[in-house]
Amino acid sequence: MNKRRKQAIILLALSVPMMWWGFNQFIYGSGHSTLQAIFVSFSCTGGVSCLIGGIYIFFTKTKGRGEDLLASQTKVGISPIQKTINKPSKKVNEMAEAKDNVDSIKTLDEYNEKMKKLFKREDELKTRKKEVTKLDKEIDNETTEVQDEIRANNWIDKGNGWEIQKK
Repeated sequence: MNKRRKQAIILLALSVPMMWWGFNQFIYGSGHSTLQAIFVSFSCTGGVSCLIGGIYIFFTKTKGRGEDLLASQTKVGISPIQKTINKPSKKVNEMAEAKDNVDSIKTLDEYNEKMKKLFKREDELKTRKKEVTKLDKEIDNETTEVQDEIRANNWIDKGNGWEIQKK
């Protein structure tokens, strides 16, 4: 019997007397003081909670990342927890790339020319983006108009195609 099963049995064993006493006192109404009423409510609530927790623990398995492993059972760097946390990722050395770009440009004039071309290209791309956005809006408007005209001719949009409206 493993540790989880023992814990579940202990919770189930605690729940029985707690619920019995709490519900027995509640049903027969033998408690007349406020303090005893508080104990009855704690007993009922605690009994039901222990019962639910015990059943849950009893029927579920451990779903951890190696919590039951001892440190002596693993080697340094081979821990199952460490594997899931520290996944190696490929990093790009950005400083080396920047240095290569600067080294490839020999003079300040070449650098200025290159930057002018890049800024010009950026402006061209922004202009093209505005044109595409404008065309997209026009297509949406025309599609809406055509669909409205189709609906005016007694057709219904079924989502996967059009169907004529039955009268």
